[in-house]
Amino acid sequence: MRWIAVGLIALLVAALLATQIRHRFAPSDADRFAVWRADPARTDVAALEAYLAREGVGDVLPLADILRSDARWRRCPAIEPFAVPPETMWPAMVPTLRYVRDHVVPAVGPVRVVSGYRDSVANRCFKGAKASKHLQFAALDLMPTGKVDRAALIAKLCPLHAQTGAANRVGLGIYVATRFHIDSAGFRRWGGDYHAASSPCR
Repeated sequence: MRWIAVGLIALLVAALLATQIRHRFAPSDADRFAVWRADPARTDVAALEAYLAREGVGDVLPLADILRSDARWRRCPAIEPFAVPPETMWPAMVPTLRYVRDHVVPAVGPVRVVSGYRDSVANRCFKGAKASKHLQFAALDLMPTGKVDRAALIAKLCPLHAQTGAANRVGLGIYVATRFHIDSAGFRRWGGDYHAASSPCR
């Protein structure tokens, strides 16, 4: 019996070590993006990067994050984690990035992207709104990188949107916890069910 117990412990230790090794050497999203954009067919990535730089917004947020469908992309095995929108959509992201840089970050501090451009397949998988502005490359879902709780975030975003949203045609969605949505496709606000009535800014 003692040898059986020792054998079971050895198997358990080996399994734990294998799990740690897999996690330690699993590629990060940044590594995945580097490999993905290195494909010779991905000339559109460099073209988009150059376009955003010319528009003065190339350094607002990492390109990998803007092109990532969602931080939860692993839940949707049928989709790629990154995608480049058609060139006709590129201008839609420029005012969104400007608003994030000029208004959101000064108000709430640094942010990270949790969802950027989505094609129709990714949008369905993540149960996005049928007319989601992510489909048009005009929207970003963001979260503060600092210690900002939901109440404090709402207290910062709602007055900001009331004061600057209409002039900049900004849509503001505030979801669960500290995840929120910014787009530049029309002044409006909503909450977790995509309806204006659920907006905490009412």
